[in-house]
Amino acid sequence: MPSELTDAQREVWLFLNKCSENGEPSPTYREICEHFGFASPRAAFDHVLALEKKGYVTRGKGARNLRLVRTIAGIPLLARVPAGFAEEALTTTEVRFNVDCDFHGIRDRSRAFALRVAGDSMIGRHIFDGDIVLLDTPADVRDGDIVAALIDNQSTLKTLVHKGGKAWLRAENPNYPDLIPLLDLQVQGVVRAVIRLMKQ
Repeated sequence: MPSELTDAQREVWLFLNKCSENGEPSPTYREICEHFGFASPRAAFDHVLALEKKGYVTRGKGARNLRLVRTIAGIPLLARVPAGFAEEALTTTEVRFNVDCDFHGIRDRSRAFALRVAGDSMIGRHIFDGDIVLLDTPADVRDGDIVAALIDNQSTLKTLVHKGGKAWLRAENPNYPDLIPLLDLQVQGVVRAVIRLMKQ
């Protein structure tokens, strides 16, 4: 991610990229203002002007006049997901992972993300420590899907199981216990592909 941008400029630039990736028209200054909760459209204008001066956007005529000069390629690579015991919730990194989403069965690029696996609880499904898993967030999740899930505010990678009207997570390694939520279980994404980077 460009280091010469301020945090606010970076967030505006990321928002413009997201609109572009989703096939949406360029947002107006008022829409940028509403999205970020700026006090006035002038704040949005000032951030866009700074992005233009730094070579990230150009401005044309009309209300929807912003064009990206520098864009983000790929899908976001988030923090490592534990394939072991659940750990703190996932955090976003500034890294993007370049993949062919269509080839890997991901229909909506805007709902896709990648995670690097840490641990060996999923070796029974051929997912190993250091692998990168590609995920998306579909409308429906099926029993037996491999998921990145938030269970009682901790993230992990496991197989989703429904039994007796309840959902829980199963490890694919007998050395790890099943995870049954005390309070809450939220699926963050379903694994669509595994990429193994060969060690040099």
